[in-house]
Amino acid sequence: MSTLDGYRIVVVGASSGIGREVGIQAVQAGASVAFAARRADLLESAVAVARGGTGAQCFAIPCDVRDDAQCAGAVEEAVARFGGLDAVVYATGKSPLVRSHDADGDTWRELFETNVVGAAMVTRAALPHLKSTGGRIVFLGSSSVGRPYPGLVAYTTTKAALHELARGLRNEHPWLRLTTFVVGPTITEFANSWDTDLFMEMHGRWSVEGYPAGNAMAVEDMAAQVIRVLASGARIDEVHVMPDNPAPATEGDATGTIGASTTPD
Repeated sequence: MSTLDGYRIVVVGASSGIGREVGIQAVQAGASVAFAARRADLLESAVAVARGGTGAQCFAIPCDVRDDAQCAGAVEEAVARFGGLDAVVYATGKSPLVRSHDADGDTWRELFETNVVGAAMVTRAALPHLKSTGGRIVFLGSSSVGRPYPGLVAYTTTKAALHELARGLRNEHPWLRLTTFVVGPTITEFANSWDTDLFMEMHGRWSVEGYPAGNAMAVEDMAAQVIRVLASGARIDEVHVMPDNPAPATEGDATGTIGASTTPD
């Protein structure tokens, strides 16, 4: 376990999936962590697991990233309680399975607000505090950028925008250590709400067309790599993390483990 002794971290999207596990592992590595997400009940559960009766400094901040004021409020509450800020992990994401021609305007707006605008608003609030500490931001991106999976075009479009946002922020703020953490196939809750028939149809295409959807990393293993980035003293602009020898999907492999990168929050 990499050491994060003394680090003060906000994990946004910490109610489940990779974000939740990053928060838990960060506490175990010695950090003080604010768990922020929309689902308050799941946040409290994550905090209880992270604290584990040890008295570690971690707490929940309910936050809907589609609300600018809540994004700013979450950062400011963490800073007030910690006395500063050393890192932010933006792990919030939403990923409906929908054909691009079936995605209406509300779907597109919700995806951009959740996957991109929320990241921008959290970063906006965190920048002054991170500048004073030489801190780091980690955006969880997606390996589907560059080759969107059929059925996930809207999601991947927003992740491409998130990747570009990171590049722009690094250009505007040369001091900022902002890492785009490109996540490969990972076992998450992404597929739980997907239409089964559409999933089977799309999964068949992913199989035939050679999209990585067979081997997948466990959430715990992916989160451990995020912790390594947080603990590093290096400037890491972008890192790709994939399962070893990721296999293409095979017919009948309906695991729901695709190139998922964030937790459905």
